[in-house]
Amino acid sequence: MLVELFLATQLAAAPMTFDQAMELADENEGRIEKHVMSQLLESQGNALGSAMATCGRPGLDMSAFTVVLSLNADGSVAESWRKGDTPLAQCVHKSLEETGIIGQWSTPFFTSIALSFNEP
Repeated sequence: MLVELFLATQLAAAPMTFDQAMELADENEGRIEKHVMSQLLESQGNALGSAMATCGRPGLDMSAFTVVLSLNADGSVAESWRKGDTPLAQCVHKSLEETGIIGQWSTPFFTSIALSFNEP
């Protein structure tokens, strides 16, 4: 019994993986109302535009990457995950962590930003 309790505690404390966070973001974004989605897309666009202005420069590896954010109610970032390890991905991730996604969100609010420069 004690071993089972210990294992359950360890599993509950295990950090969330990128794939788990991405699944929550997909579920979250799939069920929000249309006007909230419009606000989210506008806020994501503004945050991403600011990140790219800071991070983008000629000659960078433009490989696709995704950032998943868990937002607090005020849009600040509670947790984040990234798939892709290029310098651009790392810089954009850091910038998004610092700025968050402006808005008023239910919590926990998971959202993702996927960037692909070579694919339609």
